[in-house]
Amino acid sequence: MLLEANGLYKSFGDKTVLNGVSLSVNSGEVISIVGKSGAGKTTVLRCITGLESCDKGTIMIDGKYLCKEENGTMVRATKSELHEIRKSLGMVFQNYHLFPHLTVIENVTLALTEVYKMPKNDAYEKAKKMLEKLDMGEKLNNKPFELSGGQKQRVAIARSCVTNPKLLCFDEPTAALDSALVMDIVKIIRGLADDGMGILIISHDEKFVRDVSDRVVVVENGVIKADMTSEEYAKTIRQ
Repeated sequence: MLLEANGLYKSFGDKTVLNGVSLSVNSGEVISIVGKSGAGKTTVLRCITGLESCDKGTIMIDGKYLCKEENGTMVRATKSELHEIRKSLGMVFQNYHLFPHLTVIENVTLALTEVYKMPKNDAYEKAKKMLEKLDMGEKLNNKPFELSGGQKQRVAIARSCVTNPKLLCFDEPTAALDSALVMDIVKIIRGLADDGMGILIISHDEKFVRDVSDRVVVVENGVIKADMTSEEYAKTIRQ
């Protein structure tokens, strides 16, 4: 099991956002979390990626505990453990979060040189291959403001994939894309899964979820109401 999250609880003030959420992701599997705004799906993702700390529950990523309960007390990963866990994680944000002052190739090489201390020439070659794989080889020296929404999404995916994460998380990956570009993102994500990467997606886009997912998890009022195959999900959205 690449990701295993059990009994996640999270409150903000007196509002309970997650109320015992459990889910899992295997290598090569694409899981989408869906639900209305405020249902808790984004909080699930933020807890799994360590951007939020859950109040209760267990999260294990690639065999390492991000957090767990021991004798009624939450035990969280140490700084060094968290650093190792994050090597297995990639995150593609809804608004891409590209550095506007850096070129495409500089955005993609940054983590390799600054976090992984890879020599600049090696980082450049690795990033270039990844961008070429995503049909961005002709845009290496462009700045983000010169790119379309679909191109920015590809750069964000390349930046996350270049560090070889085992689990890649997406927050609303098609929010700013037209239907033709959405199908390109479907192909890219399915290709990553075919290479063995686990994928976890938050999305409101029913057609995209149907086309890209192996399983669909429905969150409502902080609890999981359904965990179904993409075929089962397709039947629910046609009704």
